[in-house]
Amino acid sequence: MKSLLGLLSVLPLGAAGASGQAQQLSLSGFQGVLRTGLDSELEKIASGPLENHRTDPPDQRHLHTKRRSSVRRRTATVQDIIFDNDDSTVSASISSTMSSIWDDLLQHAWNTAQTIGRNEQGGLSVTEDTSDAHAFPFLVCAYGGKQTRRSLSAQDTISLFGKQYDESLVVSSKHNETCVVITITSDEVQRVLEDHADSKSLVALPLLDITKIHAGTVDEVTSEGWAVPYHKQHEQPSSDAPSTKNETEAINEWERMIVVDFVPGLGGMKEEAQLLKVVNDMMGDIQDFGEVGWLRSMGREEAEEYTMDESLVGVPALSDLFSLTSLAITNGNQENGNPRITFWRDSLRNGIESEHACSEMFSTLFVKPRPGYYGYDLVLNPSDGPPPRDRESSASNPACVTSLLAALATHPHVLSVKANFPIYHGWNVAQKLDAV
Repeated sequence: MKSLLGLLSVLPLGAAGASGQAQQLSLSGFQGVLRTGLDSELEKIASGPLENHRTDPPDQRHLHTKRRSSVRRRTATVQDIIFDNDDSTVSASISSTMSSIWDDLLQHAWNTAQTIGRNEQGGLSVTEDTSDAHAFPFLVCAYGGKQTRRSLSAQDTISLFGKQYDESLVVSSKHNETCVVITITSDEVQRVLEDHADSKSLVALPLLDITKIHAGTVDEVTSEGWAVPYHKQHEQPSSDAPSTKNETEAINEWERMIVVDFVPGLGGMKEEAQLLKVVNDMMGDIQDFGEVGWLRSMGREEAEEYTMDESLVGVPALSDLFSLTSLAITNGNQENGNPRITFWRDSLRNGIESEHACSEMFSTLFVKPRPGYYGYDLVLNPSDGPPPRDRESSASNPACVTSLLAALATHPHVLSVKANFPIYHGWNVAQKLDAV
């Protein structure tokens, strides 16, 4: 055990990263390939200082229910959806702010991919040697050049990085554009990009954490209809007592589910035990991130007296690791932060990075492997599980669920995260709403 001060790691956000790349994907270019939770988050952040001039964003609560895969194509940028108004000056200002934020997020993603590795205890921690960095999911796009105009095929693009087809995910395959997601280290990506620097037909970027969260998922888990109801243990009916719940009460007993997809190359395990070990390791990493964040929040005098396990040395705080809480964005006033950034910071501070560490949520959740072991469901408030002993540290606390989404999105094993609609009597509520 060692003294707390001097041992907590800060993610080196100023390290050389995206700035060292000659060819990068613009915000509009990325949005032309993937539709993700990034879109609405950027609009909410950029609109913070201009709240009086903005129009209400479109309701995205149910967009993810129509998806057929983890990532999907889109044909319109977020600017096409949001800025359908006559105030071109405000629109241009917000658009410029969004592009600037994109640059910061991209820099953060590169720094994370270059500096996060495994320590001797097996946990994720900051490393100074990029050759020791962990493999992360990267979006790689090949474009047709002036000579051929035809891009590399998906198979040829994947082969450039020494990967097989089943170790990748193809997200775009057109005449002049091929985009795939592969899991690889930043050093390996850099070498391939350098070999193709002259052609300027190949670009790659780490898959940003916020882009792993499906559109509408954050709004969904923070809505009143999704929140897990909390009942004190002494209010729980005995198993022998006849059920007197009406339909509304039964609806309120729904289980809540977070669907997690593994990065290409990690899924397809042979046995359930292998998947459960990976998930247990992930939950351990996430709880370590949260504990370090809580330790970092301590006052100096309290920290001087605190000791911690050496396994946490070098582990980054979740608030440093998650891109949106690492942004230094103000609302035109140094004392008042951007409202959306404040929302995320409060979610982490009152969730996984709090003193209670959402311990009841972690202790009562249930892991359900998905077919083929390419991902899993995290069942919150399982109907056949033990009830939480208190609300604040359970899934009934929206901050716990929101911070869990952020933590999952930062993990290098995760490709995508979304909230699944509750199922009641065999009916999917989202399907009912879509039919109306």
